[in-house]
Amino acid sequence: MRLSARLRLLLSPIMCLPLAAMASEMPTDTSYIRDTFCSTQILLIGNQLFDPSHPDDTVILPGASFDGSDSVLIVDLEFRQPAYNKLTLNLCAGDTIWVNGTAYHDHFYLGQETVEGGAANGCDSIIDIELTFYPNVLEYNSTICEGDTIYINGTAYHAFHSSGEERIPGGASMGCDSIIQVDLEVLTPPYFILKDTLCPDEVLVINGHRYDRNNRTGLEILPGAASTGCDSLLYLELVFRQLWVFIGDDREVVKGDSICLTPQFGLAPSAITWNPPLPCQNPDCSTVCTQVLSPALYQITVTDTNGCQVNDEIRISVSDDNRVFAPNVFNPDAGWPDNRFFLSADNGVSIIRHLMIANRWGEVVFDVSGLAPDDPTSGWDGTWNGKTAQVGVYAFWAEMERLDGSTFTKTGTVTLVR
Repeated sequence: MRLSARLRLLLSPIMCLPLAAMASEMPTDTSYIRDTFCSTQILLIGNQLFDPSHPDDTVILPGASFDGSDSVLIVDLEFRQPAYNKLTLNLCAGDTIWVNGTAYHDHFYLGQETVEGGAANGCDSIIDIELTFYPNVLEYNSTICEGDTIYINGTAYHAFHSSGEERIPGGASMGCDSIIQVDLEVLTPPYFILKDTLCPDEVLVINGHRYDRNNRTGLEILPGAASTGCDSLLYLELVFRQLWVFIGDDREVVKGDSICLTPQFGLAPSAITWNPPLPCQNPDCSTVCTQVLSPALYQITVTDTNGCQVNDEIRISVSDDNRVFAPNVFNPDAGWPDNRFFLSADNGVSIIRHLMIANRWGEVVFDVSGLAPDDPTSGWDGTWNGKTAQVGVYAFWAEMERLDGSTFTKTGTVTLVR
């Protein structure tokens, strides 16, 4: 029995060839099989498998000859290798290339594709894919302070927009786009609360802002004060001590009068200072008396046990209208000292330079110089020329000298009765 030399039947993954179809005509006991296959194919001839590692052999087919004897097949096969190709391309990030129905891009750029029967010899074509995408994505990681803003590719990044992706057309090599992935860490500024108790007139100035008892709270931003170089936030809550001192309302006095200043304290004083300095009548200087000859401004400064100071002041205006007291009736026969006509004056009058008394006809009945105020012994006893003066109304005139040497006059009338 003779077999056709080119007849074959391919089976996958194992190719089985019927003996009657594979043996070429030759002597009844021997046949030859010669053919070409791809390296991925396997053939079963008789009871033997043929592949690239076993391409040739002799197959004995018991009783397969026409006369009942064994047939001999001499197998000599050629296995052809698939065609290998390598695809290397430089592409831009964001591009996609399709190979054998598979998409390749910047996140999937290595692979191997098998194109069945794609080689010139009819076998498979194997393509190794190795793509390069430009650019490699650049990462921008940095820290910013809360409240700061930076611009990347014209986009503002800040605490409420701290991450994103920027594409710069044509900014990379190969004319590809440049891609920047932005991821910022936003640092929260430290926050401090300042609570303090201050003296009544104490002042704090922070960032050019004044804090006092009329402005006790506020929020300040301290530029670059944090250890990270960011700003610090400072919230102020201030309490002011309720301290006071009062030395009286402004007043007017007659020149030469003495005044006593007795402060009232709304604190525990540890030190008291007067300006101008005044003589103290007690060790703690809590009461001061002084004679006033000219307008004055007295100030007191009191320091408490916490070192706080409070102040008050009083203005003293001075009147030249010194008070002179003269009786309007006197009786020479009365008891002492009511039996004398004399002038009394306030402390601002130092001396009565001249005192004259005249009757209703203008006759001077008393004329004395250099009298002391409030001295009955130097007054008029109601006589004239050694005789008892007549009952009636008399006029008096006096020149008075003040402590500072200035003078003024005092006039009036007095009625002499018996």
